[in-house]
Amino acid sequence: MLLIIIMPMDRPYKLSSQFVVLIFSLILPCQVNAEKIYCTDGKILDEKITYRNRGVVWYKKSSGSVGIDIKKIERIENDDGSVSKYDYKTIGRKIQAYTKRGKDADAIVLCSTLLETIPDNAQIHYLRGILSQKMGNIEIARQDYDFLVKNGLADAAILNNLGTIYGSDKRYREAVDLFIKAAAANPDMSEAHDNLAMASIMTNDYKRAMSEYEGVIQKEPNNTDALYNLGVIYMSNGEYQKAKELWERALAADPEDADTKNALEVMKSKNK
Repeated sequence: MLLIIIMPMDRPYKLSSQFVVLIFSLILPCQVNAEKIYCTDGKILDEKITYRNRGVVWYKKSSGSVGIDIKKIERIENDDGSVSKYDYKTIGRKIQAYTKRGKDADAIVLCSTLLETIPDNAQIHYLRGILSQKMGNIEIARQDYDFLVKNGLADAAILNNLGTIYGSDKRYREAVDLFIKAAAANPDMSEAHDNLAMASIMTNDYKRAMSEYEGVIQKEPNNTDALYNLGVIYMSNGEYQKAKELWERALAADPEDADTKNALEVMKSKNK
């Protein structure tokens, strides 16, 4: 993906804003939409369930509705043996199966179904956000990432992913803040440092961008995006020899990289 920026050599920087995909095993509470509730203390409640909300199952008694925390429930069974959309354990297994088979759209639908009943479940927001961004459903991803950030539940991957969304919206200063947090949460995440460097360029903070690219190259000497983009910065500053050296290193790491080849050709034509 390329971001076009007006610069002396008429070449764009290369944007390496890959979001991080982490698919993990869902640990979901076991609950089934049914007529018989088996409690962890051995009690069996043969009552009609009326509704569920935020991890509480409500069932009807003659005195009115009574709520029971799902943590106190071992399982719930339908009288006919069927299950419903509130069968957390079964749906969790289906989501895992869908993600393994690449059926991300179906997994997203099931995540949304679960969030109707347990809207504060961080794991489901995490997974739906990643899958939604992967599928291009950016608004859903943004909602899930914002939920995790506001509740202090976002890790480096989520902070980086949300930063790429803000970057795509040209909200570069907000993106910079998120990439800084992502890099601090996981200093070894090269994507966060790459993205922080690019977002810094977009806010005209070339000093930070150079520092970030240099750090990436120190850890990953053959990171062609970092070598290329740092070369562009040097080229823009009139430091042609440093730019040439970086691009030659990038080309040696990836001889087929068209952007690096073109950059070197432009430099040669300007030196004639």
